[in-house]
Amino acid sequence: SGTGEHEAIANAISRIHGEFSFILFVPSPSKKESNPSSISPSKGNNSYPSRPGYIYYGRDCLGRRSLLVNRSFGGVVVLSSVAMVGPLSTKDNLSNFNKTWEEIPPGIVYRLDTCTGEETSLSMPRVVNKDILDMAIPPILSSKIRQDTNGSSEQSTTKCTLEPLVIDETPIQRSVEAAANGLLKLLDKAVKRRVAQAPPPKSQSTSDASVAVLFSGGIDSVILAALSHRHVPSNQPIDLINVSFYKDADLGSKAAPTSPDRLAAILSYHEMLRRFPERRWKFIAVDVPYKEVLDQEKHILRLISPLDSTMDFNIATAFWFVGRGKGRMLGMDEVEDAKRGLENKVAVRNDTVPTSSQEPLLRFAKGDKTSNGKESSKTTCIREGCNNRTRSGCIFQACKFCCGKLQGPISSYLGKSARLCPTHNDGIGQQSNSNSMQRSSSKKREKTALAGAGKLPTSSPHSASNDRGKTNKSPITSCAKILLSGVGADEQMAGYGRHRTTYQRGGYEALRAELQMDVDRLWTRNLGRDDRCLSDHGKEARFPYLDEDVMTYLEALPLEDKCDMTRPLGEGDKLILRKVARMIGVMECSTLVKRAIQFGSRIAKVSDKSRFGSCRKATGQIKIVADK
Repeated sequence: SGTGEHEAIANAISRIHGEFSFILFVPSPSKKESNPSSISPSKGNNSYPSRPGYIYYGRDCLGRRSLLVNRSFGGVVVLSSVAMVGPLSTKDNLSNFNKTWEEIPPGIVYRLDTCTGEETSLSMPRVVNKDILDMAIPPILSSKIRQDTNGSSEQSTTKCTLEPLVIDETPIQRSVEAAANGLLKLLDKAVKRRVAQAPPPKSQSTSDASVAVLFSGGIDSVILAALSHRHVPSNQPIDLINVSFYKDADLGSKAAPTSPDRLAAILSYHEMLRRFPERRWKFIAVDVPYKEVLDQEKHILRLISPLDSTMDFNIATAFWFVGRGKGRMLGMDEVEDAKRGLENKVAVRNDTVPTSSQEPLLRFAKGDKTSNGKESSKTTCIREGCNNRTRSGCIFQACKFCCGKLQGPISSYLGKSARLCPTHNDGIGQQSNSNSMQRSSSKKREKTALAGAGKLPTSSPHSASNDRGKTNKSPITSCAKILLSGVGADEQMAGYGRHRTTYQRGGYEALRAELQMDVDRLWTRNLGRDDRCLSDHGKEARFPYLDEDVMTYLEALPLEDKCDMTRPLGEGDKLILRKVARMIGVMECSTLVKRAIQFGSRIAKVSDKSRFGSCRKATGQIKIVADK
């Protein structure tokens, strides 16, 4: 029967892992179809006969791929990944066509009868992997949850909604350390699924990347870059794409525009070069003058339709230019300038109140860095439950024992002893000799890494300096078809500033409801819009933090294991992810305070000043009106 077929298709599609939308035609097994001459033409159309059958369409359970529908034109159902808009004549019945596009809700399989036009829908069952539940919560609880689901197989099914798994509160809780270790394993698998079989660039050259990361320099994107290093072939580069917007008049005599995301990305990039010197990292700096934003404004507005707010436009603009990937190779002089800027209080502690004349570009967790950018002395080990004294210079800010424990997961990934910490692994002998050796070794590794990243010769410092100047100005366009995005991390692990405000007003119960609301509306606020902007350049966005297994795991964890709002900004928000960053040895980003992309890239600042006269007068929900 048709209903049985509908249910079978919904069950089959629900087992597809990853990002997708679909339109599927299933012909009706009738005598009419087997004899095409017996099919009569449809009314008003002498060219195309009506073909009996059903069209099934929908989006994955989270709506990670765009699919829109328009039902306003004479009973015709129009499906498209991008809204078809343009100057339509009011004399036709198309006058409202542009305004009536809708995002198709995720997790639902729609069926359209091609003969009668009847439309029905059926929710996809959600596949729940019981092994993920065992990782997240004590076995006694995970077995209780499995009894509440349908079926006893390893992959049980529940109704495909974005509602959280219901878990009874118990005093038994896994430590944050154990929770972070589980998250690291699942994130690593999620990244592998999305990059291991990435299509090669058209050039077929190993000098062009097949995978790129939307690289803000924050903890979300840095972890994705570090994990993709494990699964992208070692002879291929990985593109790190960062975007910054500016007004032409604001640039003045500067060599390049400065923004919070650019500074954070440069600091994290510098750390990636030191931590993974065998990889060629290509930092593509996308510098966009506001004039170019205005040139592309109407096109971007068409892409984000049916959304039309100022906030949607600003975020979409950042994604569109990142997706285009047209910029320049970062010059190493900029890396040095960024480091000097940090020392000159361009970046300050979170507890430092900025004056009106100097807004800090970066904020770190209280006590993590001093106002001159140098690490503060930390008396106790950073590992939870350990009260031993840490040693100055430890990359994990841990005691000797815990430093070794934190290097354990990295050593298991590498298949050999990591020996990452210069203080605890190479600190034998006199401290002065050790420091001298560390500096010498670090400079050699850094020189090799930077040379590999920019194809710079190491034989002559003078020639390297000249080449760095050239790479700073040379235009480059990323050839990568796969773009890794950190969307979903903040919504699941309380990364936004408003999450802290919610906690202060109503505690963890209110915060839990806020996070669930954020996940529920990802499909309509973020995912469809972002997918349309990135795919406009023939690129495909992939979202490891929205992997089904990762989300199931995070849903099952106690909220207190994911965040601790009693701790300061840059420490308690996304607590579990900051633990993951320390586990894989990326430290620069582990205490950075979150900035949304529209603020970190400065698109909101330059756009809002142009439209409203000042940022204070701008509101994200105001409907966008194209500048003339």
